[in-house]
Amino acid sequence: MIWRRWLGRPELNAVEARQGFLDRPVLIVLAASTALICIAFAILLLRY
Repeated sequence: MIWRRWLGRPELNAVEARQGFLDRPVLIVLAASTALICIAFAILLLRY
């Protein structure tokens, strides 16, 4: 973050200050867990 200070940019924008930066691994985990939940519900609906 110190390079932002040297370039005159703010150290944290509003999103980063509130929740942090969502990089690729976090988004992959969120997408994979959402897909697994959808598959589980689909299996439950097809069985009954």
